[in-house]
Amino acid sequence: MPASKKPNLRRLFIYGLAVLLVVFARPTRLSLGLGLAMICLGEALRFWAAGHLQKNEVLTTTGPYAYVKHPLYIGTILITMGFCIMADNIYILAVSLLVFSLHYLPYKKGVEEERMKRLFGDAYLDYTEKVPDYIPRLSPYGRSKGKWRWRVFIDNREAGIVALEATGVFLIGMRLWI
Repeated sequence: MPASKKPNLRRLFIYGLAVLLVVFARPTRLSLGLGLAMICLGEALRFWAAGHLQKNEVLTTTGPYAYVKHPLYIGTILITMGFCIMADNIYILAVSLLVFSLHYLPYKKGVEEERMKRLFGDAYLDYTEKVPDYIPRLSPYGRSKGKWRWRVFIDNREAGIVALEATGVFLIGMRLWI
């Protein structure tokens, strides 16, 4: 079986949790509003980051990357929390946060840091020393004024993520009346 056709355990886990979240969702109007607000905040951060990130081409230090090293991860966890709040499901929220913080983040950080050191050397070492992983700086790193670009956003496939989020919001929202 080609690598792209192999089942991805991470994706299976995420989709499994998403199905459970929809099936066991017991939203209220308040939980829908609060959760949707958090999802929008997380996606706004991802949207901003995805328009700056040129993976493996340049060391991205503009946009949210001037303030925090992993804005996409922060956006993802905000979105995850938002869905769990919408569904009013603290159990899946707890599982998600545990897996995300104890497995996914340490694994990805190790893999990404090695790749970034190899690709960008001393420039990355300086960046990683001065920019925090998850709690944003108050002042931006460096002086570069890179612009958000639609082409970069599209290349990062964020539009597909937004479509999945919209589907999830619709399905959980429908549970209010079902």
